[in-house]
Amino acid sequence: MTGLTGDQLARFQENGYLVVEDVLSAEDLAAIEDEYREILDRVTAGLVSQGRIPPPRGTNFSERYIEAMQHIDDMYTLYQHLDICLPMVKELDHSHTMNTGPAVFHLLTNPRLLDIAESVIGPEIYSNPVQHTRIKPPVRYLPDTVTDSNIAATTWHQDNGVINPEADNTDMLTVWVAVTDATVENGCLIVERGSHRDDLTMHCPGTAASATTYIPEAIIDRDRVVPLEVGAGGVVLLHKLTEHASLANHGESIRWSFDLRYQPIGQPTGRSVFPGFIARSEAHPEQALIDPDEWANLWWNARDRIVSGEVPWQFNTRWNANARLPICA
Repeated sequence: MTGLTGDQLARFQENGYLVVEDVLSAEDLAAIEDEYREILDRVTAGLVSQGRIPPPRGTNFSERYIEAMQHIDDMYTLYQHLDICLPMVKELDHSHTMNTGPAVFHLLTNPRLLDIAESVIGPEIYSNPVQHTRIKPPVRYLPDTVTDSNIAATTWHQDNGVINPEADNTDMLTVWVAVTDATVENGCLIVERGSHRDDLTMHCPGTAASATTYIPEAIIDRDRVVPLEVGAGGVVLLHKLTEHASLANHGESIRWSFDLRYQPIGQPTGRSVFPGFIARSEAHPEQALIDPDEWANLWWNARDRIVSGEVPWQFNTRWNANARLPICA
């Protein structure tokens, strides 16, 4: 196992975050980019045929993604095909989709990522389904009305604050994976150092303008805020109580990352409506999921059960009462 060193683990425990460079290989990143380029080309070809966008002229994924986002009337129509979980909309139906491709599954089960997770949570590792990809165009190409954290800047929050309370005692670790360089200019993560020692912070519920649950900026200790720049292929580890956000992308191309989360097997995920899986087990290695098609089927079967009403379609509501507070207005 090539996990964290003792010094790295101590710094993570002290600060609530850790930047680890050069975790994924160039081949790992290329596989992800190839899979996403194929999806983008397929979806944009359909939009072109419908007359919704002009034919793309860009030569790489970033350029073609930005072009499509500039011209499409509803950018979530495109983004829905690229995220790695089902959208949390009011009413889910069979038209809602996501990316369950093999490159994403191989990212979730990448041995280097699992080694790092094992250093923190132990060898019985469950892939928590609270996961996203965030592909953020430069802010100058976004309408002011777009506030979704998958596309625009991410508001302050704790990962523990956006899941259901039954997982409050779950040892959940966030592994934030940089597909492109993440810099201050293009919208890297920012954290409040040491905030993981302050327990769960009050959040405000999402609004009509933005469904994102957030911590009011006014209660963030700006003296402890640290930007976390990391190169492509590196990762940022976050404690579930670390208060964090991201800056806006003022660069020239996309800023692309994945939010992955791991926890010990048997603990609640905080979003049981979505499927997780055993990614590694020292005690029962035969139980680890190794088939990307089987993983994809878990998600499509979950969608079918939700749409049929077999599974309740409900998410974290613990902060709803805070909507009446002046600080959340």
